Amino acid sequence: MDEDLRLGTDHATGTDHTTGTGEAVPQPRHRDHYPAHRDLHAGHRDLHAEYPDRPEYLDRPGYLDRPEYLDRPEYLDLSQLLDRPEYHLERLDDLTQRSDGVAARELTREEPPQQPAAAPSRSRSRINALWTVGDQVVSSGTNAAINFIIARRVDSSEFGAFAIAYTIFAMVVGLSRAAGTAPLGISYADVPASTFRSAVRAAAGTALALGAVVGVGLLVVGVALRGTVGLNLVAMGVVMPALLVQDAWRYASFAQGRPLLAVGNDLVWAAGLAIGVGLLAAGSDTGGGAVAMVLVWGAAAALAALVGVAQHHAWPDPKRALAWFTGHRETTGFMTAEFISLQGAQQTSTLIIGAVGSTSLVGALRGLQTLLAPTTNLAVALMSFAIPEFARRKHMPPSRVIRGAYLVSGLVVVSSSLWGLAFMLLPADFGAALLGDTWGQTRDLLLLAVVAQVGPGLAVGPAAVLYAFGKTRLTFWINLFFVPFLLACPVTGLLVGGARGVVVGNIIVFWATIPPWLYHLHRQVRTAGRADDAVTAPR
Repeated sequence: MDEDLRLGTDHATGTDHTTGTGEAVPQPRHRDHYPAHRDLHAGHRDLHAEYPDRPEYLDRPGYLDRPEYLDRPEYLDLSQLLDRPEYHLERLDDLTQRSDGVAARELTREEPPQQPAAAPSRSRSRINALWTVGDQVVSSGTNAAINFIIARRVDSSEFGAFAIAYTIFAMVVGLSRAAGTAPLGISYADVPASTFRSAVRAAAGTALALGAVVGVGLLVVGVALRGTVGLNLVAMGVVMPALLVQDAWRYASFAQGRPLLAVGNDLVWAAGLAIGVGLLAAGSDTGGGAVAMVLVWGAAAALAALVGVAQHHAWPDPKRALAWFTGHRETTGFMTAEFISLQGAQQTSTLIIGAVGSTSLVGALRGLQTLLAPTTNLAVALMSFAIPEFARRKHMPPSRVIRGAYLVSGLVVVSSSLWGLAFMLLPADFGAALLGDTWGQTRDLLLLAVVAQVGPGLAVGPAAVLYAFGKTRLTFWINLFFVPFLLACPVTGLLVGGARGVVVGNIIVFWATIPPWLYHLHRQVRTAGRADDAVTAPR
């Protein structure tokens, strides 16, 4: 990620990205920040030491921006203070925004230096990986439970209305992760606890603000539509802020290397849902309709969100949402655009296949997604674990980083392949019990689908490393290049080879992405390794 953007400052325009209240975006500490000047710090003049009662030396407007000082290392640029442990990071952010002398006087107070969070040991990392996967199981199970419960209690028309609302939630939660919580795992995985707490308030606040905006939109549309669809949209609009904030706490736990917190939070959500469903069943012969179930589901998420506040000792701050997004736009901007482009291509392709092909084909493809969903959840879990882990260990030798990326990809590929092949060995009656009449055609496509998913699986490790290294601009362009093919190959396959052609089209585009991911993995890791060697070499 561009270092200027990590600082929350656009040096090209000279604009600081802050909230309207003057509170700056909390900035991460990185050991590789301004490495060329690290060896000069010992000779810098410390204006606080020389003039402890003269804050105006640092508060004079434009003092540090005068051209004659820019190329003279003996004068400190404010951004270079990030490498000096005696300055509190959050107070430095405040200093860049205030010129009344108060911030400078606060900096002179004696406070204990803050140490960056240490990378966990290998054994701890393995345990964290297992807990991350376990949390994904709990979280996915909670979301699947609401679908199964509603499907069993309502007719197909009402379930279809709920499915529309749930699809909107699935899209928005992905957008929230890209726009809100992504910077936590990339830029804040190894910062001091107080800095992380400030950052997570802004990230959760961004999720809350997005949930509120989308929620209001769903309320307006739902009231206008009325009927079953309208009521489900209204219910989803009411609970959307709680759902997104709860998800933000989960990803904050992953970024901090404390996945057990996420497991506990999701267990609270699951327990709340179970209690709510039990109360509905006790109070109604039908157990409540889809709208009531959505509200119960959201209420349980709200309870878990409050538990998240206690876990992280921080309240979401939606006033800082805009500053958080713009201050990390190299991450949030490109990851948001990446998410929208990929989802847009996949959804459009599905709609075209549904319009051109038969309903039975759409059902078979949906059956494949249902059977292979656990492998997708595993990939998401390992990505959530791997990004902050690689971010904390980016100064490892390049060979170890590359081996780690291959290990992550290997785990996804092997587990997903075994999972898919296992269904081919099951009795036909078992598959029919799971998918009904669609099992026959789904089974015919299953082997090709297993081959197709190896492509995205191999990309998980390299993508995690590139995200951790802040190369979101690069990952965006890699994905954007393949978006037209993601749209065209399955549709072309449908026209040429029917149902099998659709899956073969996916195989072609998915496998074609592997060489670029591997090439850029090796290139970026080697480049970072050479930069570290240049910094640590004796002079």
